[in-house]
Amino acid sequence: MRDPYSVLGVARSADQDHIRKAYKDLAKRYHPDRNQDDEAAADRFKEVNAAYDVLKDPEKRSLYDEFGEVSLKPGFDAARARAWKASGGGFGGGMPGGFGGGNMDDILSSLFGGGGFGGGFGGGAAPGGRGPAGFGGRRGRPGRDVEVEVSVDLFAVLRGEKVEVRYARPVHYADGSVGRAVERLKVRVPAAVDDGGTVRLRGKGGPGRGGAPDGDLLLTVRYAAHPRLRRQGADLFLDVPLTISEALAGARVEVPLPSGGSVKVRVPPGTSSGRKLRLRDKGVESKSGTGDLYLILRPTPPDTADPAALEAAAALDAFYSTPVREGLCT
Repeated sequence: MRDPYSVLGVARSADQDHIRKAYKDLAKRYHPDRNQDDEAAADRFKEVNAAYDVLKDPEKRSLYDEFGEVSLKPGFDAARARAWKASGGGFGGGMPGGFGGGNMDDILSSLFGGGGFGGGFGGGAAPGGRGPAGFGGRRGRPGRDVEVEVSVDLFAVLRGEKVEVRYARPVHYADGSVGRAVERLKVRVPAAVDDGGTVRLRGKGGPGRGGAPDGDLLLTVRYAAHPRLRRQGADLFLDVPLTISEALAGARVEVPLPSGGSVKVRVPPGTSSGRKLRLRDKGVESKSGTGDLYLILRPTPPDTADPAALEAAAALDAFYSTPVREGLCT
């Protein structure tokens, strides 16, 4: 792995805002959707994501700054590495974090006697016999993660229905070439996932090589606009039409719930458009608790041009105590 600071083009002293901005710019530039069938762009996109994975995490970044690339190896033990350093083994200079220059495998071999970290740093064979589970063993290449933005219906998510996802999954052919195959999945999106949130499907990304695991499919959830239902965090807002009579006289009306079922609510007399009724704990369940459902009452005239209806509507004008647009721009 190249130095993540160099990959993102940021200084080692950069704060998280600068790192995040650099990542977003590069991820947008090399995203597979913009560079279909471009192997180099796909590799660069993977590299950018790997670099950001290190630098966005304060603990990973701190260990990388201290030990360099070796801190990213599976099973790395910072305490033992510090003990080795304190004992006089040292890590030399030249590489980020204080390691000596040269090939990483050669460095580990020279430091730990050819067995990587297997001898004194939690060694042993990795699953499947692919070398030490610590640092010395060589492994296959994990599959690339695939990122897809998916538009979903909010009602379907709230009711636990599965949504169909179609995406182009990388494939490796026997002749060594790389292509893409269309995959179709039925996925249940957790209701707790907000707009712009991510759902990770393990092993549904690009294929691994040499026995390494397949990559993951990362779904960025976008809720399709709906004429009546909106979501803000864990709260839901539902427009509820009323008849003119229900709005004037008040009524008890039955309202379907977005998650299924229904509830009866009391509409106060003289209800105007936009009045809210709050139903506690009828919103979205999330880690921070369950949100509320707000019913936005909307008195709705009948869709008719019948002369009798128009005459009845005109008769209502006499009952306004003040002009309806009085003070509109004051």
